[in-house]
Amino acid sequence: MFGYKFYIYVYSMNKILQRGISLFLFLVISCTPPIDYYGNSVNLEKEIIYLTKMREDPKIKDRYYLTFKEIYGATESDVIKKNKTLERYFSLIMGYYGYTEKKIIDQKDKNVLKPLYYVTVQFN
Repeated sequence: MFGYKFYIYVYSMNKILQRGISLFLFLVISCTPPIDYYGNSVNLEKEIIYLTKMREDPKIKDRYYLTFKEIYGATESDVIKKNKTLERYFSLIMGYYGYTEKKIIDQKDKNVLKPLYYVTVQFN
């Protein structure tokens, strides 16, 4: 009988410990700052967008589709910040891949549930 009660005690303590660890991990993960495509932490007070995905077009050489996450509730006055950040990412990509020119083909906002900003750019 003592073994059975001990087993129940250990089992319940194990469940409590698992819940505590899960809660701790949830809090740690939710409090970390966002990280962009290149692994840099993002300060959303200075930059209202950050790069999350970059895909190369399989048919057209040196054309990329960039996906940015945008802060929710960005105003029209934040366009200057957005353009600065966009140019910084373009110069980073151009320096990394050795491009010297860029041409923005398309830009669009998609602000339904998650504010996303899509840019299609052609590098040379």
